[in-house]
Amino acid sequence: MLDAVRAEALKLRGHRATWMMVWVCPVVIAVVAIGILVYHMVSGPGAAVPMKPAGEWVRDSAVFWRFPASPPGRVLIAGFATLVFAGEYGWNTWKLIIPARSRWQLIAAKWIVAFGFVLAAYIAADLIGLLATWLQSFQGDKIPEGVTLAAVAQAHVRAAGHTLVPIAFTIALAGMFAILTQSMLATAILSIVIIILEGMLPLLAILAYARAPGLTEAVVEVLPLYHLINLGAGAKGILFMLPLAPPHMLTFSWAASMAVVLGWTAAAGAVTLLQFRRQDLN
Repeated sequence: MLDAVRAEALKLRGHRATWMMVWVCPVVIAVVAIGILVYHMVSGPGAAVPMKPAGEWVRDSAVFWRFPASPPGRVLIAGFATLVFAGEYGWNTWKLIIPARSRWQLIAAKWIVAFGFVLAAYIAADLIGLLATWLQSFQGDKIPEGVTLAAVAQAHVRAAGHTLVPIAFTIALAGMFAILTQSMLATAILSIVIIILEGMLPLLAILAYARAPGLTEAVVEVLPLYHLINLGAGAKGILFMLPLAPPHMLTFSWAASMAVVLGWTAAAGAVTLLQFRRQDLN
């Protein structure tokens, strides 16, 4: 199994698409941070800005972790997962690697590498942003009193925790579409459609609730769309309240939303494994 993971990581780590959809995040953050630091060095200290309270500053320092659960972030993740899973069909390379490994190991290795690469890139981007903020404190952008390393670490771990399940779900969903369609284009389109529907959920739910309130509420509770939005809001420290019909608001705890999305992630993974075992790829 470890050999399968190493081989997958070796194949993907320097791929052009990996740079465009995964490593691009820390690279962009680093470029922006260097640009800001250089600008402050050249222009000197700017006008004084009112200092935020320590709690607000700590919360805002973890703002980057809102990106992985946002639609643009998940489109990038889905695009990378499309490459990882559907790319083998486009390159016609499944028949070359299947004889050397069990099929479940090949799929599991792709899940592990895709999730690991995405998470590593986002952790690196977050740490680069924190380092840049600390360096800016020597250029006049002071850190408020009362901010501690423990509080910052806790805020970032909490915010990151709300993105892990959406990342895993996005990868599992794209992987399932890839195995079912055997097409990179179809996988990308279906993944993007799901993400678009997620963004349209509030409007669709309000329109449907006016005609079939009981069914609409049940569907919203069971499908992962609302729960993905709720987890994304969790990275901001808030619960997402869906206004079905004022004053009726639908809301779930983050733990409940995680459980629902994890269930759908496991289901997508099971479908992927079962379908892949049946495919004739010789």
